[in-house]
Amino acid sequence: SAGPRRRGPTLTSTSRRRAASRVVLEFRSVYKSFGSQSVLRGLTLHVQDHEILFVIGASGVGKSVAIKHVIGLLRVDRGEIWLDGERIDQLSEYELYRVRRRCAMVFQSSTLFDSMSVVDNVALPLRKHHKLSDAAARTAALEFLDEVHMGEFAEHLPATLSDGMRKRVAIARALTLRP
Repeated sequence: SAGPRRRGPTLTSTSRRRAASRVVLEFRSVYKSFGSQSVLRGLTLHVQDHEILFVIGASGVGKSVAIKHVIGLLRVDRGEIWLDGERIDQLSEYELYRVRRRCAMVFQSSTLFDSMSVVDNVALPLRKHHKLSDAAARTAALEFLDEVHMGEFAEHLPATLSDGMRKRVAIARALTLRP
């Protein structure tokens, strides 16, 4: 026997839609396999402006695989992905930089630099992408940390924080680009 059949991700949404909402993210019959393992089997999904979408499911059913397609970390085998009316699944690696600046993703492991303080982790994209001075980037980073209730831990190293605290720092860093 092949064992229990795994189900795909479950999509649940809650919406704060206005009367004339627009689709901002769309998956059109997206398929993705890794060798003989089919992960996405015709995923179709529409996310409206101001809609909050939760993708939930058991381990290995394709939640992360779906999200990684949006920023081009994975390429579709078949199907289309649209972001703000632009088809993005066929963009070149160079063209995807523009998409990646508009999207934010926080990885499960938070991906913080352990040798840098919390505030320096958050200031990094501000210096790199917004070309802020060290002082201006630090000031802005502190504001983002305050938004996620981590300002008092600004000088700590990530390794001294709990997993949940590191996740909030990663969220603050993701928000610096105003995705």
